Amino acid sequence: MPLPPATPTAGWSSRASSSATRRNACASRWWPSGSSPCSAAAAKDAYEGLFSVAQRSRVGFVELGNTYAQIARATDGLGLSSANSLRIVETLGKAITISGVSAGSASAAMIQLSQGLSSGTLRGEELNSILEQTPRVARAIADGLGVSIGQLRTMGSEGKLTAEAVSGALLKASATIDKEFGSVATTVSQAMTVMGNA
Repeated sequence: MPLPPATPTAGWSSRASSSATRRNACASRWWPSGSSPCSAAAAKDAYEGLFSVAQRSRVGFVELGNTYAQIARATDGLGLSSANSLRIVETLGKAITISGVSAGSASAAMIQLSQGLSSGTLRGEELNSILEQTPRVARAIADGLGVSIGQLRTMGSEGKLTAEAVSGALLKASATIDKEFGSVATTVSQAMTVMGNA
């Protein structure tokens, strides 16, 4: 029997509104240089937005936050809104969940993607990790780019899977991923991840 969706604990609101939590959300490691949302209200909104995405997607909050930071840094200057950045990482998180991998594999996939984007392009070991550990993420990127998995590998080897290309592909695939995600039952591992986030 599917487990009910987990929700943030009652203590979350007080933690999210604390000055320490707001400072964490404003930390430079999560934002492009010079673009940290350093007002208390903006930091609180950003932190809570990422937390909500992690809970809905059933993936680790810290890993998702780091991936968000890498996407934000890599696409700095492209005019990508905070809402679109959150949408991208939510699509990524849901695609990882659809792949049915363990929490460890989900974390590894987000780390590999973050490393690839931080280097400028997704290729080599990072791309192979995504292809092998989270196939639904790879297919979402391929579908968003209008190519096959084989062509995606070729694009990676040619250095064409830039942060802009990957981000745009995930945005295009978001509606399809949302629909698929709606029929995926919560596993015990995912429920534990959600509880751990809280």
